[in-house]
Amino acid sequence: MTHDDFFAGVKQGDVRCVYLFEGEEEHIKGKALQALRGRLLPEGLEALNESVLQNPSADTLIAAAETLPVMAERRLVVVRDSALLSAGKAANEADDSQKLAGYLLHPPETACIVFYCHKALDGRKKLTQALGKTAAVVTFDRLGDPALARWMQQQLRPLGKTISYENTSFLAFTAGRDLLTLTQELAKLSAYAGDREEIGQADIEAVVTPSLECTVFQLVDALVAGKEAEAFGLLGAMLENGEARVGILAMMARQYRNLLHLKLMAKARVPEAEIQKQLGVPPFAMRRLAAQARAADEETLASRLRLCVDTDYAIKSGKIREDAALERVMLRLCSRQS
Repeated sequence: MTHDDFFAGVKQGDVRCVYLFEGEEEHIKGKALQALRGRLLPEGLEALNESVLQNPSADTLIAAAETLPVMAERRLVVVRDSALLSAGKAANEADDSQKLAGYLLHPPETACIVFYCHKALDGRKKLTQALGKTAAVVTFDRLGDPALARWMQQQLRPLGKTISYENTSFLAFTAGRDLLTLTQELAKLSAYAGDREEIGQADIEAVVTPSLECTVFQLVDALVAGKEAEAFGLLGAMLENGEARVGILAMMARQYRNLLHLKLMAKARVPEAEIQKQLGVPPFAMRRLAAQARAADEETLASRLRLCVDTDYAIKSGKIREDAALERVMLRLCSRQS
């Protein structure tokens, strides 16, 4: 089920015995757990009726679920990051998986068990397969553009602020799509706007902390425009913020790949709307990508992509050291501007 289905069910009092929370959107996942706490745990008795277990054994989990609630109808048992559900070998995996798979076929009605997963599920695991059949699986995917825009506008409404759809897209590109980060950035924007009701692009550019993706976009933009000092300044800022060189290099490769794909699709007269859909970028980013692509020829983009990919492979295969490889790539990219 989607997170919307989950919230609607809890609001109506439809609380299942076993849930599996999976997916990338941690902010809404946390809100879902709060909703269960609010529904199940009497005020003042929360600590007596909740067990939070980090990768427990089957016996520990079952013992918590069998403990009767205190002055409440149900006990909440939260199982965080069970190794029985993710990649890798867990201790006593075969026995624990078999024991829990059988136990969860008939869980106690006095408990609500939530398997709360940060890591990706391993569909080959026995317990993952068993929960797929017996639990209410709630998937917390990243919000799509329309849903994310509505969410931002809802967050701003109590603050007396508004933001256009286009600027929600610009904010998501600038800050990233993590809802906790966006919550903090929206609060900053609201304070910065002061008495003004609408938050505009200039506000976002002034106060929002750029994400890695946004900064790499700006870095490649500077390289294409021949602004070497600006490009190295952006690189230095990312490294000071603790970003890994190999991660920056991978993002650069992705950016050059997008530029090359755009160039080839435009050459084949693919409609701009289809190009945008294929690349998965918002309209304003598409405009900037198109300008970057026009400023470089196909052969140059292909060679720069090859340089990034080959360097990434050389780092991961141990042929060159990571600490100097990225700077060397930057110097070669700058030299090709002349």
